[in-house]
Amino acid sequence: MSKTVYYNGDIVTVNRENQVAGGLLVEDGKIAAVGSREEILALADRDTVKIDLEGRALLPGFIDPHSHIAMVSQAMLYLDLSGCGSISQLLDLLRTRLRDGLVKPGEWIIGSGYDNTRFPGQQHPTKFDLDSVTAEVPIFLSHTSGHLAAVNSAALQRLGYVGQDYAVPAGGVVRTVSPDSREPNGILEENACLAPEKKKLIPAPTLETLLGALERAQDVYAGYGITTAQDASVDKAVHQTLLAAASAGKLKLDIVGQAVQSVTFELLQDEGTPRREYRGHYKLLGGKTWLDGSPQGKTAWLTQPYFQPPEGQSPDYRGYGTQTDQAVTAYFRGCIARNLQVNVHANGDAAADQMIRCYRKALELEGPHPGLRPVMVHAQTVREDQLDEMKALGILPTFFLDHIWFWGDYHYESVLGPQRACHISPAGSARDRGISFTLHQDAPVKMPDQILAIHNAVNRKTQKGRVLGEDQRLSVEEALRAVTINGAYQYFEEDQKGSLEPGKLADLVILDRSPLKTAPEQLKDIQVLETIKEGRTIYRKK
Repeated sequence: MSKTVYYNGDIVTVNRENQVAGGLLVEDGKIAAVGSREEILALADRDTVKIDLEGRALLPGFIDPHSHIAMVSQAMLYLDLSGCGSISQLLDLLRTRLRDGLVKPGEWIIGSGYDNTRFPGQQHPTKFDLDSVTAEVPIFLSHTSGHLAAVNSAALQRLGYVGQDYAVPAGGVVRTVSPDSREPNGILEENACLAPEKKKLIPAPTLETLLGALERAQDVYAGYGITTAQDASVDKAVHQTLLAAASAGKLKLDIVGQAVQSVTFELLQDEGTPRREYRGHYKLLGGKTWLDGSPQGKTAWLTQPYFQPPEGQSPDYRGYGTQTDQAVTAYFRGCIARNLQVNVHANGDAAADQMIRCYRKALELEGPHPGLRPVMVHAQTVREDQLDEMKALGILPTFFLDHIWFWGDYHYESVLGPQRACHISPAGSARDRGISFTLHQDAPVKMPDQILAIHNAVNRKTQKGRVLGEDQRLSVEEALRAVTINGAYQYFEEDQKGSLEPGKLADLVILDRSPLKTAPEQLKDIQVLETIKEGRTIYRKK
């Protein structure tokens, strides 16, 4: 029996009393006891490993409630565009890749993470820009939101967007060179690039390559203190990759999968249960669908017009949905009938209206199914009245609150305007209603840095110094719960994870200081020193 004692630091338990203990005992991967320094040291024997925290902090391992770890893995294999500050800089990277012979015959140039809000004029690269690099080798560049792509003429041809009578999948938009033209300009929105029949046209890495990248991606998550991660876009290929990794013993984190709408009922054929068991640290928990796009990409579906509509759109442009009510209600009914949790991407308040409306209708048709804990993903512009309805239906929001830091000024000045921007990700309003909520980064949109999420939830300050929603600020304790015990609750694992209590898994993170003793403006500077999964160290800062 292996035993480890942690002592001489701030052991933040995140239990109901937010107790800070002086010692913690781990036995065989589980927490055996929590108490004072003296009480815990008295339980040690000569074979017990004693870890002196030297004044540092020990917390429950952070729980990622929404991300795409397989996409993070794939992004490691592609050209990283996140550092580009202009279109010309982006084009130079592409030319270098082509010139250095890094693209083999038959391959595409694939990049990810470009952010047009950082470019002069905030313009996207068009096919004309990308054709200046090459018009023969297909180029496909994913926007940082994951909801748009910029492609060149060769990629447009491979994707079938040529001529005058090409078809665009429902819920997608192919931007054109002018409003009265059918000629694509190279910018694809939503299902124009995300629909399964389009995604399969883009070359994918081999399974062996993906498994290696997945190991590196887990190291990234562990480096941020995360012990439970998510893949919210599980299709057949991703499912097979994660199953292969689990079978080969290559998963060091727990990974919770959500099956995309097109394959949910195929992959989850048996009667669902919220308490599915992990196999090799992987489990498929429920289903996933999306109802709109991205606010920074101006494809989110709003009830009121964008503050500044995209170029070529009318002043009353509100974005758009991706599905009909009939399709959404049918999907919800299928999930409810099978006792499956459903995760629903809804950034705009019109998309949130659709989720609420259709989930209520599905419950009326299927009959009561309490305890399924449906999740509204992002809930970026959710209104006060919608929070009341969400509480009544048991819908849990997971907020991408880091929008305030990365794009808050853009939302304030261009996307939503001052009034609506000050109400994005209304975590304070959810707290006031007693709604359990979580915080996420939607990796690979941004890396899963839950320390930064805590900082932004407490401060709500933009890069220009604006405070977006003083009344929506959280206390440090409330933000900590959002990235620990609330995440466990979202996954039906609150009896196993999320707080430091006897009987729970020893999923732990050691920080260089306690968030409870850190000035609000310095929270983002806290460092993860070590991450421990079921008593075993999976990351240690060098």
